[in-house]
Amino acid sequence: MLRFVRTAQCRKCDAIQETLESLCLAHDVRVGMTHGPRASGLPASVTAPVLIDGDRVIEGDEPILKHLEELAAVKALWDKYQTDACYCDEEGRVE
Repeated sequence: MLRFVRTAQCRKCDAIQETLESLCLAHDVRVGMTHGPRASGLPASVTAPVLIDGDRVIEGDEPILKHLEELAAVKALWDKYQTDACYCDEEGRVE
């Protein structure tokens, strides 16, 4: 499950959270300290926004959004091939 740690008053954090919700991936959101960039419960060297994906800790809005784009691509393939149906490309070749 993904964990997103954010600050309360952060427009970029709002966008990240909306993206997470639209992907329908298991996640939880934790709001860190409301004053200052430091997110509670994380080491002093880590500041919000932070996405924790397994053992990966991704800091900053741009790297987080890039990671979510990658997850969206994986999810799209997963959704496409989750059945035992046959899939063909535009030329009619079986994928």
